[in-house]
Amino acid sequence: MTTRTRSRVASIAAPARMLLRVTGAVAGGYAVTALGVTTAGAVMARLGMARSEAVVLAAMLGFIVYLLLLLWGFSVPSLARLWLRLGASATVLTILLYLLT
Repeated sequence: MTTRTRSRVASIAAPARMLLRVTGAVAGGYAVTALGVTTAGAVMARLGMARSEAVVLAAMLGFIVYLLLLLWGFSVPSLARLWLRLGASATVLTILLYLLT
């Protein structure tokens, strides 16, 4: 590979990596937060809290969780680590939600 070809590939790869990072942080963080809020509401309701209060508390905590996931998504050094942890979190929350309902 020549130097010119490498620079062309690098100039295309940088925006693609940024797009993947933004997509992971925003959309992946939203998906994990939504699953977490749903699961937390179900857990708190199962533990005896009034269902309406459990949903409101889980929704309020979801704002903080989403903010933390956004910050983490832009600070994690590896794209693979970002996507693997988001996928693993979503999988665990989905299984837990399935078992609760």
